Amino acid sequence: MTDGGLVPTGPGRRDDIDAPEVNVWTVPLNGPPATVATLSRILSAGEAERADRCRFENDRRRFIIAHGALRLILAGCLDVPPEELRLERGRHGKPRLAGSSELRFNLSHSGELALVAVTRHREVGVDVDRLRPGLPVEPFAERFFPASDARFVAAAAGPAERAERFLRLWTRKEAVVKAAGARLAQGLGLTVLTDTDTDTDTDVDVYVVRDPSGQIPGAWSVRDLPVPDGCLAALAVAGAAAPRISVRHTELQVAAPRRYIP
Repeated sequence: MTDGGLVPTGPGRRDDIDAPEVNVWTVPLNGPPATVATLSRILSAGEAERADRCRFENDRRRFIIAHGALRLILAGCLDVPPEELRLERGRHGKPRLAGSSELRFNLSHSGELALVAVTRHREVGVDVDRLRPGLPVEPFAERFFPASDARFVAAAAGPAERAERFLRLWTRKEAVVKAAGARLAQGLGLTVLTDTDTDTDTDVDVYVVRDPSGQIPGAWSVRDLPVPDGCLAALAVAGAAAPRISVRHTELQVAAPRRYIP
C-alpha cells in the first residue's frame, strides 16, 4: 500500500547510498511469544532492563518488538549482527549509532504499531499516535499551539474531528522535534498547518517548516505518512529539499535480516 508521492521499493541497493531517500518501515507489535523471545536476545543490557521495568506484559511485548525491529533494520543497513550495534542517546534523548556512522534513524510506537525511519546524511524524525476521539484537546491547543493551529482544531465539526485535527498537527510537531533532537516544549509553537488542511483543492505532499523563534534552527521537510486506520503519523527530515520516501508495510520476520541500504 502506498500513498501520495510514496514509491514502493524492494530491498535497497548499494547505488542508493547517496540517493535522497528515506525508508520507513511499519512494524506491527502484536507478535507471538516466540517473536518476543527471539528479539529479546538481541537487545542491549540497557534495553532489556527498560523492558523489564514495564509494569504490564503488553507494554513489555511492544517495547521488545519495537526495539528489536529497529536493531534488525539497522543491522540490515549496516550488514552487522543486530546484537553488536551500539546505540546511544543525544542531549534530549534522540537515539543514534555510537561512532561516526552516516546512518540516521528514528523510532516511534503507539498501541500496536511501530514506525522506523532510516536515511543517510540528514537528520530524521518520525511520530505515530493512536487516535483518541474523546480526548479534550481544544484547551491544550489554545494554550500551547500557535493561533492558526488552535483555530483549525477548534473549527472542527465535533469532538472526533477535533481530536483528529489535533493529532495530525501534534505528530508533525513531534516529528520535527525528534528529528532536531530538541525538547517537546520547543516544538509546540511550530506552525505546521498547511494549505492542504484548509483547502481541499490543494494537494501538497511535502511542506517546509521553520521555527521563527530560532529554538529549532534550520528548515525541515515534513509530510504525513500512510498508516493503518486508528493512527496518524508524520515524518520530518532536515533541509528544504523534499526527499523521496519509501514506506514498507511489513510483517516482522524473525530471521537473518535482509540487507537494506537506504
